[in-house]
Amino acid sequence: MNMLGLFRPSDAAVAIYGASVAEARRGEYYGRMGVPDTVDGRFDMITLVVSLVLGRIGKIAKTTKKAKSLGQEVFDIMFTDMEQNLRVMGVSDEGMKYRIREMAGGFMGRMHTYGTLSENKDGIESKQLLEQWAQAVSRNIFRTDGDIAPTATELSHRVFAINLFLTSLDDGDIANGKISFPDF
Repeated sequence: MNMLGLFRPSDAAVAIYGASVAEARRGEYYGRMGVPDTVDGRFDMITLVVSLVLGRIGKIAKTTKKAKSLGQEVFDIMFTDMEQNLRVMGVSDEGMKYRIREMAGGFMGRMHTYGTLSENKDGIESKQLLEQWAQAVSRNIFRTDGDIAPTATELSHRVFAINLFLTSLDDGDIANGKISFPDF
């Protein structure tokens, strides 16, 4: 925040959110994996990637001074961006408070689910854990009712790769916003 009370995020938070959005908008997700290329589909993918990143930031927040507020900043940037996009789409001020509240609730629920699944300490793609991820992304991204979407397992493998990548990053690099997701 600056002296006028306006939100002014750190360069690190802006870089992390930018990298997360770039990852979430990769063409492979919407083409080969069949993620719906809709407002909801894009929100769901951004939510997935940002949740994974916030989980990693949370692990360093206790040890790196700079990271203590970083997670909140990334969250604030995300929802400022969502609000701006909704305004461009014509959502009124009255409708905005309901949409943002609904999106924030969805984000928090998904972040809890993804965070629980990400606690896989060894980074091992066990068949059971992979199935749990496939169920979670089927429900939250492909909007299925109990069925596993045909490409959910492929997306789950990508989630494992992202988690392993994030785990391999130096805490200082994350705190400084140095994240560049690997190619498929």
